Amino acid sequence: MRITGIPAPLTVPDDAPRQVADAPHAYPCRRCLTDAEPGEVLRLVAYDPWTVDSPYRQHGPVFVHDAPCETAVVAELPEQQRRRLLSVRAFDAAGLPTTAEVLPGDEVTPRLAELLDEPSTAFVHLHNAAPGCFAARVDR
Repeated sequence: MRITGIPAPLTVPDDAPRQVADAPHAYPCRRCLTDAEPGEVLRLVAYDPWTVDSPYRQHGPVFVHDAPCETAVVAELPEQQRRRLLSVRAFDAAGLPTTAEVLPGDEVTPRLAELLDEPSTAFVHLHNAAPGCFAARVDR
């Protein structure tokens, strides 16, 4: 399993809103897949995570650190996602959904393994369930 944050560099418009993290675990950076520490500055940008053309394609709001950080590419679900309620959305190679469900973050890893074992699943998008923000992409 490969979990990937938003690729760097990401163009951040000069007028993108700035947000200073004011509490732990409140502002997730979608590039490095860690939560900002209180006092760190993030930028709110629109991001399109799609790599295929699909009717489900859409831009959505995400936070990224204002200071440079590396794109996370990890084999295990980061703590950032394990502590959140997630929408797990599996898609086929054409970008059409094969399944979608909402799970507590600590229950997502075994479900991802099942979904990625299904031949119809080409990739999975994770989103924060309540606000709907893109969280990460998951591939075999």
